[in-house]
Amino acid sequence: MMRPLLGLIVLHLLFVNACAAIPDAQSVEDTGPPITATPPVTATPPVTVAPSPAPTQSFLPTASPARVVQAAPPISDVVVEMLPQPSLPTATVSAIPTPTPRSPDMPPRVGLQIGHLRSRELPDELAHLRASTGAVWNGLTEAQVNEAIAVQVRELLIAAGVEVDLLPATVPPGYDADAFIAIHADGGAPSARGWKIATPWRASAASQMLMAAVAATYGAITGLPEDRNGVTINMRGYYAFNYRRHTHAIARTTPAIIVETGFLTNAADREVIVSRPDLAARGIAEGVLNYLRQRDPTDGAALLPPEWPILYTTTAATVYAGPADTTRVIARVPADSRVFVFNQQGDWYEAMIRAGDKRYQGWIRVDQTGVATTSPAGPAAEPPVTNP
Repeated sequence: MMRPLLGLIVLHLLFVNACAAIPDAQSVEDTGPPITATPPVTATPPVTVAPSPAPTQSFLPTASPARVVQAAPPISDVVVEMLPQPSLPTATVSAIPTPTPRSPDMPPRVGLQIGHLRSRELPDELAHLRASTGAVWNGLTEAQVNEAIAVQVRELLIAAGVEVDLLPATVPPGYDADAFIAIHADGGAPSARGWKIATPWRASAASQMLMAAVAATYGAITGLPEDRNGVTINMRGYYAFNYRRHTHAIARTTPAIIVETGFLTNAADREVIVSRPDLAARGIAEGVLNYLRQRDPTDGAALLPPEWPILYTTTAATVYAGPADTTRVIARVPADSRVFVFNQQGDWYEAMIRAGDKRYQGWIRVDQTGVATTSPAGPAAEPPVTNP
């Protein structure tokens, strides 16, 4: 009699315990939706990009927030890097770029290159220029002077609504902009002084216009003298201009100049480019802004550099310092000297002439040149690639 009673008691306790373990209906709803063959569709949460570590230098926005450039303080070893922005409208760059006219309501874009800055980081195609560190005076490097000026040029241009890229020695591949200005300082004998500006070997109408605009303001604002006849083969053959040979160079349709702001090795020039970089910056910035006001942004033809075939002297010829036979004689070259033309003025070619293993830059009469029917032995003439 006792065993059946104990059995009933045990069964009753087990039943009560099992019922206590089952949650009520409200508890089931709070744990989530019921499991079905097809789970309910929920919105995909937005992708959160982890913020970059706080920079050690302050960031200043450009005219367009889409492109943020780090403005390094003057006299530093930190260069601003252009963040890739594939969505920004730029001209299409191909093996042989063609001009894409800018929309009139599109902010102009200008590249300012700080000469020699981080030249040790140049790509392999320019490895031979990694040791080119520029002029030095009393421990002050040219790159530091160039940077101090470039940063202030950038601020002036941004204030006028221009989109600006500050670039180190390495130029982005096929760099496309409304203007490219390489900022340098010179070095030499203590008595040598003055500024000078040059375009690429073969300069488009836009490059020539840009050079004229900056030349008109730089000397007037800084008070520095122009180093007349001081433009060298190194300037005209600047590596960043050579889109034919290098990937890391400007696009064919980018108007470009190189500015030697003054001689770091001259005390009078240092009074401006070292002690008053704001004057040098104004001299460049006002010229660039004048160019941007004067140009026609829809004129794609003005962006195209002229093209000439490789010519040869048809007779013994004279190379002059200017487009007239009354100017200084630079050299006399024999027939069959190669002529690399990059400008024409009336009956004169401005060219680099190669006679044997010597090169001369100057002016030669058009009627003393011609296209060779059979090319002399050796490769076609190419302008030298340099980093002044």
